[in-house]
Amino acid sequence: MTESARETAHYLNGKLQVLALIAQGVPFPQGRWIRVASEMVPPSLVQELVLDLFPALHARTLRTVTLLTEFDVQEFEREIANSSRDTASAGGSAPLKGASGTRGGFR
Repeated sequence: MTESARETAHYLNGKLQVLALIAQGVPFPQGRWIRVASEMVPPSLVQELVLDLFPALHARTLRTVTLLTEFDVQEFEREIANSSRDTASAGGSAPLKGASGTRGGFR
């Protein structure tokens, strides 16, 4: 069974290089997610915090998404799967495109 967020907060998946605001009760996307800040912390500060705590992410683009519903999570996972297929067929790294459930990210 997929674990759900116990509280609305900012979570990081370092492998995917994604910082997500995930709503309470919404299941986590596949992978390992760690809580990095409460929902009350401004997204720009969360991003600074993450880059300070994980210097290896400085050299990469840290993507931000907002996952407020199960549908958002499904769209995000579909996008990740499509990106993985594109990367494998191209032999390189394909950037993730915006999904309807993840448009906008943090501002």
